Amino acid sequence: MKIKIFIVTLLCLGLLSTTALAANNSTGNRIWDAAQEPALEYTWSPLSYSGFYYDLDSGEGSETLTVKLDSYSDRSIEENDLTYSTRPIETGFERSEWGSFQIIGFMAERYFAGYSGNTDFTRDVSLIADGQLAKVLINEDDEKSLFTGSSLILEEGYVLDITEIDLNGNKVFVTLKKNGVQVDSTVIASNQDYIYKTRVGSTDDFPLIVVHLENIFRGTETNAVFVRGVFQVSDEYISVQGSDNYGRMRVRTVSDAQITMSNPDVINLNAGKTINIMGKLNFVVADDRVLRFAPVVDMTEPGTYELRGTVADGPFNWTALNFEGFYYNIDEGIGTESLKATALRGRTIPTGNLVYSTTAQQVSFDHSAWGKFEVIGFLAHKYFAGYPDNAFTSSVSMVSQGQLSKVLIDNDDKKSASPGSSLVLEEGYVLDVVEVDLNGNRVLVSLTQNGQEVDTGILSSNTDYVYKTDIGSSDDVPQIVVHFDQIFQGREFDAIFVQGIFQVSEDYITLEGSDRFGRMEVSGISENGITLRNRNSISLTKDTVISVMDDISIKVADSDTLRYYPFVLTTTSSTQQLSIEMPETIIAGTAVDIKVTSQGAAVEGAVVKLNNVQRGTTSNEGILSVTLGETGTFKVTAEKEGSVTGALDVEVISADDATRKMEIEINPETVFAGDGITISVKKAIGGEPVRGGALFYDGTAIGNTSAEGMLTYTPRDAGIHKIRVEADDLLPAEITFEVEAAENMFTYSDLIIEPASVEQGKEATVSVNVANTGTSAGEVRVELLVNNNVTDAQNVSLTAGEEKTVKFTATADQPGTVDVQIGNQQGSFDVTQKTPFVGIVAAIAIVAMVAVFRNRRNKE
Repeated sequence: MKIKIFIVTLLCLGLLSTTALAANNSTGNRIWDAAQEPALEYTWSPLSYSGFYYDLDSGEGSETLTVKLDSYSDRSIEENDLTYSTRPIETGFERSEWGSFQIIGFMAERYFAGYSGNTDFTRDVSLIADGQLAKVLINEDDEKSLFTGSSLILEEGYVLDITEIDLNGNKVFVTLKKNGVQVDSTVIASNQDYIYKTRVGSTDDFPLIVVHLENIFRGTETNAVFVRGVFQVSDEYISVQGSDNYGRMRVRTVSDAQITMSNPDVINLNAGKTINIMGKLNFVVADDRVLRFAPVVDMTEPGTYELRGTVADGPFNWTALNFEGFYYNIDEGIGTESLKATALRGRTIPTGNLVYSTTAQQVSFDHSAWGKFEVIGFLAHKYFAGYPDNAFTSSVSMVSQGQLSKVLIDNDDKKSASPGSSLVLEEGYVLDVVEVDLNGNRVLVSLTQNGQEVDTGILSSNTDYVYKTDIGSSDDVPQIVVHFDQIFQGREFDAIFVQGIFQVSEDYITLEGSDRFGRMEVSGISENGITLRNRNSISLTKDTVISVMDDISIKVADSDTLRYYPFVLTTTSSTQQLSIEMPETIIAGTAVDIKVTSQGAAVEGAVVKLNNVQRGTTSNEGILSVTLGETGTFKVTAEKEGSVTGALDVEVISADDATRKMEIEINPETVFAGDGITISVKKAIGGEPVRGGALFYDGTAIGNTSAEGMLTYTPRDAGIHKIRVEADDLLPAEITFEVEAAENMFTYSDLIIEPASVEQGKEATVSVNVANTGTSAGEVRVELLVNNNVTDAQNVSLTAGEEKTVKFTATADQPGTVDVQIGNQQGSFDVTQKTPFVGIVAAIAIVAMVAVFRNRRNKE
């Protein structure tokens, strides 16, 4: 009897240990869809809209946008019925000892708002209270080493010179310059902050630049300053004042607590329109009788953008309505993908509980007379899934065969062609219009691919040319469809009018049961869709980014409170990067041609500015001629709508200095400690080599230039250094450059994990080969990272060319996939569920009870 009670107790405890509590932190959808009957007073917050600034670690966001509508068919946002509010929030410096500062999201961009009572190095200084916002340029905690005579290069032309270290090695004299002009100098001791305060707009004593000098070292041969922590705010700012207009919004209030705006005029939500609300924030409206609209950020400017889903703190279901990364057709209100965390066990998503599903949905052809075709979103990309019965084909399902293709062309543009001309399609296909028959009723066409004929056909007016082929295991798939609208035969010429082209790629991806995509595995395929589940548990470890599958990842807050969201990254590439071609040293009073190009081609109509003052636009040859009479350093920029701005710093010198100006070049551009460099000195005007120039490295003479104006030298210390050259009858010149630590002397290869699967608490052996590919002996610290955390390390000494195998052991307490990294080598192993103790005890107890029962029966 005691044994029975013991078993039941253990089983109950086992059941309790597997219970998971679910939480739901839904804040609504990004898409406002009248068909879903959402609230008529609807708010987008940073939790639900990825365009708004949100600090995942602190769980705070600053922006909200609220719309009021009178009904589900109301397409007019009346005056002041669209309200925007934003407030400053605290965020930490990368150098945590400095505390935190205030950031504010404004019109879907991130700005500096002010220093607060939580800032270590200054009193409260609020830019926003003065109606001003600026950008954070630098916020880092990297260690940098500088030497006497070298400089710390900052942004916007600022340079912090390490002028001199005192004899005791306790203090350093520093000088701050902007564009070569000194703006500040002071003496700083070890473990102190250098703070440069200035006036920004109407804000006085504003800490613009903060640098922490961690250590100062004075040796017999080397003097060095070690910097750890740099923070810089732009001295350029935007002004936000009451009654200022931004797009369709007007500022209503500005204070140190918040900024509010609303629409002074009616905003019409016309079908099929994209409406600029303010800055980069737009509304996109569905081209449909049902009102659907959503905020979107203009991403035409080149860069990388994060599209995230609603922030969750427990189980959650992400769909195309609340995850901008998923495929969504707003015109027809169709999204096919969902990602659902069905259950959590603490911070772990158990095996099979992250479910990705996608279903094929019908959308209309651009040529509406054809009816519909099927699309499916898969791993945040749009694919072709098949055809239902429509005007030119019976039902064809590719997704049921586990195959997905791409739609290459879907348009309804009207095109005219004549006999002998061609319609150029994708993937090497060309539809040649061969001949119109004598009656002018029909046309002979020929389809070629890469010059080889693959099909012919005879078409009448108002008929479709359909080219069917086998794509994978899907037979007779209409790959190309062209609608011939009219055929015309005249006395002097014949014409064919095409309206409607559709083409599917012959390339496809294949899915089968148990196929793996990252941490997910295909668990179901049918004509309706595809389902994937996580094949192992996923740990939502603090401050991690977890690659789930393909482009979809999960980001987790660096917080004891669980917050996480899925995201994809999308990159907008520039179609035109502007470049400026002109001498970098110019003689005052002489004309100079500024040429603007893009990928080698001249750019006409580019606006050229010198220090933000417009000087003209380029000709059809991409050239603007200017004459600069004032000496000094100038920033030349070239701008054109739809292009990335080009910039170049030039120096204008007097005619007297023209023959005396020198320039220094260093090769290679990237310098590592212990590698030789070539220092070249030449005259700035004419490029004549300077012979016999005396070179100084951080103030120490290292030799004179040769007849070719060159000298070779080998830097030994990593950090920022300065080279200066002096020559008779010439003006001194100097250049600051960085020498990087020779970390690349050590390479890693052949990561091996054995075994590939272990039970909870058991060890896996991780080994890697480490080689010294440098030219001298050295020591490297080899670190083992398990799930992005350093769990073990070994110091390994290697002579030049030597290679050693380093071994570690790794364990994990939770079932799932464990990620391992050493250097640039990555791998993983699986941890399986440990046989529960309760099961062992239960089995022993049952065996014992059976034995006792048998003994009793034998005795009876």
